[in-house]
Amino acid sequence: MNGSELELVLKDLVQTEGVNASAVVTRDGIMVGFLNKHSQEEVSQFSAVVAMMLRTAEKCTRMLKKGEVIEILTKADVGVILTEKCEEFIFLVAADKGFDFESIKQKRGKIKDAIRGLI
Repeated sequence: MNGSELELVLKDLVQTEGVNASAVVTRDGIMVGFLNKHSQEEVSQFSAVVAMMLRTAEKCTRMLKKGEVIEILTKADVGVILTEKCEEFIFLVAADKGFDFESIKQKRGKIKDAIRGLI
């Protein structure tokens, strides 16, 4: 897959009821893809914050001897954000409060396949 295919699967995911945004970021903090249902503008520091958040979680799990980070679930008062590692990329999905991420497991798999196709 290439960048345009990644864009298509991100668009399909964001069109899912309850999903608000999705992003793919490199571990260095470079935005690869970003779609937001509510606003088309990119947040300038968003990708750097996502990369820093994952690095912090990885450091905490190592220090506490809890293995490797699989995913980060961030709960807020009006929504939830799932952040996952995929190869040397970070994949993020923002959804409404109470959203069942298992319901989009197949779409998440397609995005991970698209990410692997970038390598």
